[in-house]
Amino acid sequence: MTARPPRVVLAAGGTGGHFYPGYVLGRALREQGFETLYLVREDDPAGKVLAADNLPYVEVPLRGLPRRPGPDLIRFFWKLAKSLRLVGHVIADFKPDALVAMGGYLTFPAAYAAWRRDVPVLLHESNSILGLANKASLPFARRLAIGLPFDRPPRVPFLLSGTPVRRDLWRLPDPAAARAQLGLDPANATILVFGGSQGARAMNKLVPEGLKLAAGALKGSPESSIPGAFQVLHLAGAKEVDAATSAYAGAPFAAKVLPYLHEMERGYAAADLVICRSGASTLAELAATGKPALLVPFPFAAADHQAANAWVAARAGAARSLSERELTPASLAAAVSDLIPSGSAVSAARARLLEMGRRWGRLGLPSAPDCVAGLASTVRELTELR
Repeated sequence: MTARPPRVVLAAGGTGGHFYPGYVLGRALREQGFETLYLVREDDPAGKVLAADNLPYVEVPLRGLPRRPGPDLIRFFWKLAKSLRLVGHVIADFKPDALVAMGGYLTFPAAYAAWRRDVPVLLHESNSILGLANKASLPFARRLAIGLPFDRPPRVPFLLSGTPVRRDLWRLPDPAAARAQLGLDPANATILVFGGSQGARAMNKLVPEGLKLAAGALKGSPESSIPGAFQVLHLAGAKEVDAATSAYAGAPFAAKVLPYLHEMERGYAAADLVICRSGASTLAELAATGKPALLVPFPFAAADHQAANAWVAARAGAARSLSERELTPASLAAAVSDLIPSGSAVSAARARLLEMGRRWGRLGLPSAPDCVAGLASTVRELTELR
């Protein structure tokens, strides 16, 4: 009788930062002959992505843990119990050989259900500190993989695996060609600005003001010999695109504002400097593409994990960090003026940016292809423990 292919369940729903790394890993596992089944939250937009790629999934009726006591907390535990039963049935019916949980709030019910049925569990933590779901699930896991170095390593064995990023980012197109395709000047220094797929209101308001100040300082300096010191590609989010466009009115540089960019490989390729949040997936993309960054951590992230992520990158010298409390037009202008190439200082500034990009290597992360290959190899090892 022919042996069936190994089966893996991937709990990767909740947010894009948890879903897309799991999506990339699951596609790689499918290419290696695995049968995969995803767990995503109910009504998750990720379902459409999976359906388009013929990847089966199950929706789980769970949301994140409320941070305050109240009716929402009662509803959470009711949905958690319901989710535990549902995921238990999924594990029993699908009979996976391993389960991979990417750290979102579906991690706990998935890891617990797998552990009860002696299915080996791999936990993946993208951030530089363990999230609540992963902390609660550690007793059920055979392996822990982390995407960024920890300031205080967890007291369990772990693998510094990195976080999977889309293959389009593994090798970037030519910078000049990418700028031309985006309607930008192929020869001008470019700043890429984004706050995540939904945009970031504070950044959409303050960054244009700060870049105007920076451009004025560079243009007015004795060493500046070009009419526009840089150009900007700003991804503002669908709801903020009009406001961000208005914020650039009168700027002494070209600014292209888009709601979103599906071909992010072009955006990264075009960029000399990136101004963005410091979510784990964003840092994984910056590391994979070797792009220097000015990071503005989201101040309301759980356990302030974005600030921890930014600190890890800044300690390596690959990025600079500005807290949202410190983010003013003047502070941003000072940081950008110190980094962006201008006038007779172009060579030195570009060398500084290139060196920052190289310093992602100080984190000790595997390359983007090796990250996916290493995690897939770990999953295969787990399936052989059955």
